[in-house]
Amino acid sequence: MILIGEYTQLPDWLPARAGTGILALRRESDGMYREQGVCPAKNPSYLAFGGGESFYAAEEGGQGGLVRCKKTPEGVCEIDASIRFPGSGSCHICFDPWTAAAYVANYESGSLTAVDCSGEEMRILQELSYCGSGPNPSRQTGPHIHSSWLSPGGGELFAVDLGTDQIYRYLRGADGSLRPNPRQPSIPFPPGSGPRHMAFHHSLPTAYVTAELSNEVFMLQFDLDGVASIRGSWSTAARQEGMVLTAHLQLSRRYGTLYACVRGTDELVWFSVDPDNGRLDLRGRCPSAGRFPRHFLLDEETGTLLVANQLSGDVCVFRIDAKGDVEPTPVQRIDAPSAAAVMKL
Repeated sequence: MILIGEYTQLPDWLPARAGTGILALRRESDGMYREQGVCPAKNPSYLAFGGGESFYAAEEGGQGGLVRCKKTPEGVCEIDASIRFPGSGSCHICFDPWTAAAYVANYESGSLTAVDCSGEEMRILQELSYCGSGPNPSRQTGPHIHSSWLSPGGGELFAVDLGTDQIYRYLRGADGSLRPNPRQPSIPFPPGSGPRHMAFHHSLPTAYVTAELSNEVFMLQFDLDGVASIRGSWSTAARQEGMVLTAHLQLSRRYGTLYACVRGTDELVWFSVDPDNGRLDLRGRCPSAGRFPRHFLLDEETGTLLVANQLSGDVCVFRIDAKGDVEPTPVQRIDAPSAAAVMKL
């Protein structure tokens, strides 16, 4: 099952259609995706797998929100539990399968909320706030936590702050609580770069970070003491003028390729990953076949890439060839107003 989070409430100035919640799709024997049902969450801007038949959705709005959903025996999805918490603009979830904690990034308030999801009712475990700013006067007047990511093995959490050009590092406790990593509490990025999303290499001491404002992918390398530093950067956008905002990235072990999407230029871009040192080499780019590609899912099992084009209100399905290159013509266009996130359950 494929799940698509759609914004259900939009400001008047945004030229897009409002969606209905979380759209569920099934993949038929012909390889096409068809609607299975809708789970009526409010502004589900990000989705995260929760194990088994459950998943989580961030409800983005004036107050922080997280809902837990489950797939029923009838094959539809419904909300199982929900929680509200201080903070605003919930836009990303990192679910910890070891502790059943969910870490919710709140972009507008620039905060991170840890939620204990182990019981029937969810409860707030910890709330972390930040301070500081960056040089971009329209996007960096304060902290903006855009995502968080568990290290391989789950012992550490990395919180990515677009507003202050930092990634904050935390050691995770047995109960899911966080404390700053004393060895390196934060990783600085170039001023005005605006780090957004992150991915860890499967075998090298390396991670990659998209920078939304400078439109780059940065490579982090960890030394023998676990201290990270930037060891390279690569441009993601074919042009820089106007509104150009790099968003999501995904690293493919099967194809040895890193993929990213860029809004404004409305394109997909992919890089070969050197298996020995992790360095990138630009290999290709193509249009996203829609407007404002906010997120995508690379499904290695089916060899497809599903792109959520937020402003054109669709999810376009591309095939990936044997080399890992994106075939430029989508094989299906799924109607999904204000599509924000794609997940496989």
